[in-house]
Amino acid sequence: MNAKLSRRTFLGLSSAFVCGGCRSLFTGAAGDYDENLTLLFSDAHISGTEPEYAYTQRKLRAFVAEVLRLSPLPRNVVCFGDIARSFGKAEDYAASFGVWRELVDAGVRLTLGMGNHDRRERFLPVWPEYERRTRVPGRVVTVTDLGTCDLLLFDSLHEDHFDETRACDGNGELTGDQWDWMRAELPKWKRPVFVGSHHPVSEIKTGDAKALNDLLMDSPNVVGYVHGHNHVWYEYFASDRYKTSHTVRSVGLPSLGCYGDIVYATFRLGEDRAVITCRETEFLFPDPWAVE
Repeated sequence: MNAKLSRRTFLGLSSAFVCGGCRSLFTGAAGDYDENLTLLFSDAHISGTEPEYAYTQRKLRAFVAEVLRLSPLPRNVVCFGDIARSFGKAEDYAASFGVWRELVDAGVRLTLGMGNHDRRERFLPVWPEYERRTRVPGRVVTVTDLGTCDLLLFDSLHEDHFDETRACDGNGELTGDQWDWMRAELPKWKRPVFVGSHHPVSEIKTGDAKALNDLLMDSPNVVGYVHGHNHVWYEYFASDRYKTSHTVRSVGLPSLGCYGDIVYATFRLGEDRAVITCRETEFLFPDPWAVE
């Protein structure tokens, strides 16, 4: 990628159907990692207490094993939220921690985000590095260097209650502190940047969705918007300003192992573009409720 890069030609999307720990990441040899490759997915929904959902843990283990067989390894792996099964239990994060750590121990840069089935108060004790890494105190807001562009993953989790029997509000939100930071930083971002969260723009709370759409459109280096939540791979325009030269394309990611499109997407950087490709292995609907 060179100085001729145009954000208008940077994002491409395609589809292919195929049959934190808190430790510092070690640095492998330069040839060990593909600096232009990132793997994206969402909605792992790992349970640490419910045997009927053990299949999601098997999906996670299979995914990590597949990643670790790649040569070279991807430089980044990013999850767009819903790490926990339903209610963000401490056992959910404990159950998946050791598997995620296999990526960390292999030197892959892992970024985890918050979804509406997560709980910050139970996630952060397991992943304390995110309290240091966040750009907005009290939220899990990260900026990941993807090579020649950045990924800003903001925290759209709306914790409207806290108990063991109900998920948080299905719609997303943006708090005042996040708004202040994003409004100050995004319009002056120095290189192409993808913005993402667990929720699609349309499912950010009323008022916030319009403001977020306007912010994406008014930030010249915003290339695209990436999200999870719906367990379905699809692309669309995040913005409705069709008569302008600055359009913002968006993609919904598959689920890692719960119902819907399975498993992940590849994010490949080229000389003047990025291509996101769905690597779908199966489709689950409804969930397989039985243990076997």
